[in-house]
Amino acid sequence: MTKGRSVRLYLAEGSATGLLTAEIVNWTGHALAGPRTRLEAALRREELGRTGVYLLYSDPTETGDVPLVYVGEGDDLAARLRSHSRDEAKEFWERFVAITSKDLNLTKAHGRYLEARLIELLTAAKKCRLHNRTAPDFNRLPEADIADMEAFLDELQLLLPVIGVDFLRRPAVSQSRPEPGPVAETPHFTLVHAGKGIAAEAVEAEGEFVVLAGSTGSLNDAAPSFRGVIRSLREQALATGQAERVDTARFRLLEDIGFSSPSAAAVFLFGTSRNGRTDWQVQGTSLSYGAWKDEQIARIPLASS
Repeated sequence: MTKGRSVRLYLAEGSATGLLTAEIVNWTGHALAGPRTRLEAALRREELGRTGVYLLYSDPTETGDVPLVYVGEGDDLAARLRSHSRDEAKEFWERFVAITSKDLNLTKAHGRYLEARLIELLTAAKKCRLHNRTAPDFNRLPEADIADMEAFLDELQLLLPVIGVDFLRRPAVSQSRPEPGPVAETPHFTLVHAGKGIAAEAVEAEGEFVVLAGSTGSLNDAAPSFRGVIRSLREQALATGQAERVDTARFRLLEDIGFSSPSAAAVFLFGTSRNGRTDWQVQGTSLSYGAWKDEQIARIPLASS
């Protein structure tokens, strides 16, 4: 059975577009997030006077691009954010998240360790472009403190996607292939189009539709419908080594890549508008993803029955 967790979200200004605080029950961490337009209100809050780390990032819903992210740390986060608001070299950021501790136990050394690890995690996830010019290598902490900070990071990685910061998370799937036999409850899905050189396999994992390493897609990018975040994701995958060009018409994934839906994954592979619910099929069958999903839903008894 999946282990549930309780997350407390608080609209600090009574508005969905204003400042937001987020906490996980029984975790010492605290996150304050909001748009840059509300920075002056955030600077008045006492938690920004604490030691911690922060993320400044562009809004992909506004730019149609993968987010550009800057990671920083400081003893007084308010002073750091105030400085960045006047820095012409960091005009890109439109949103921020400040992470501190409710028990005030984070030190400058803890902050530097968290900053270095966040940069490392962002680099590995390859879901954003980093604005940091250097990647600090900081591990001068006692063994017990490192264990505490790694546990802190585990909770932080659980919390951030809840508040819309999803560029730290890597797809969590098993590369093992399903055994022959009846369709599993969570099967693998395939998408094949010989004419375009597409041969892909995917699974559902933790709310994402994950296309697996080894899948091939078409390098087509001329369709007017192929734009925005999905196009940027493909360009970034090729640039960062998540994918490679096989020839002039095809590319191959070298790493698993997660998408918000089967359709987003299909668009990534085809380079044009697609309906993933009909494109993807349960592996070894002619059953479409959409039909399979409808079957899963139909099996769930109504609450009133």
